[in-house]
Amino acid sequence: MHAQEHSNFREGLVTGLIGAIVVMAWHLIMDTAAGQPFRTPNVLGKVFVGGNLSPARQIVPAAVLGYSVLHLITFALMGMGLTFLVHLAARNLSLRMGVYLGLLIALLWSIGHVYMLEVATGERLPLWSVIGGGLLGVLGMAGYLWRRHPRFARSFDEVALGAEVEPPPHPPGGPRAA
Repeated sequence: MHAQEHSNFREGLVTGLIGAIVVMAWHLIMDTAAGQPFRTPNVLGKVFVGGNLSPARQIVPAAVLGYSVLHLITFALMGMGLTFLVHLAARNLSLRMGVYLGLLIALLWSIGHVYMLEVATGERLPLWSVIGGGLLGVLGMAGYLWRRHPRFARSFDEVALGAEVEPPPHPPGGPRAA
């Protein structure tokens, strides 16, 4: 494919927007099913945009809109970063483990961050809903990049993760007996 078809900026923006929209749709469905549409972006908007750690349950459209803009920008930047890593790993297979570890670290950081927000807001933030939405968003972004980069996807069938490089030689004589 042409370099223009794999622009870090454009492809990363689309990747991030896919993740953001999946997460937004998830929260809208979960909040509506709980009888409180826009609850999650309202709580997060009051915390991040308004600086209020004890947000009331009343929906404030400015908080929802402010957080939605912040959410879209954050996911666009994450999409660009993820796309950049995938482009690097597609050219150098030894970097695939870095993509995997980066996603794992980001996921664990996000879970910890969401847990702290849940505690700080007096459990007004639905922890499992946020984690579920985040996982679906990551899967949406990964699925898009997986289909956009078939060579990268095939590399997992051709070379096992971790087998891209030769292991270091062992010292002569093997392990010493104690």
